[in-house]
Amino acid sequence: MKLKMLKPRLTTTSTSRVQMQQPFKPGTVERLRGRPGQRDRERIRLRDNGLCQQCKPLGRLTLGDVVDHRRPLWAGGDDSDANKWLLCHKCHDAKTAREAAMRASGGIP
Repeated sequence: MKLKMLKPRLTTTSTSRVQMQQPFKPGTVERLRGRPGQRDRERIRLRDNGLCQQCKPLGRLTLGDVVDHRRPLWAGGDDSDANKWLLCHKCHDAKTAREAAMRASGGIP
């Protein structure tokens, strides 16, 4: 018995992934990715001594896991070292939730 092939439901296009990406808003910056991004994150970890920069002023010594932009790129922040800091997952998740709510409402932090 011969198996019947199903017709594909999705059609493929010849447009490349780069062409399909949305253009950036004026004033926004693309973040570093790949090897340059890894070196960048390691440099920030060393600068911040591996500690969460939001917990530190509160007297808590928490290891930082995530390099985050103080002012998000979508809100006009740049990708410089001065705009980056090391956060623990708890602080990063809370900050990301606040920024997502602000972005959804159309506000800029």
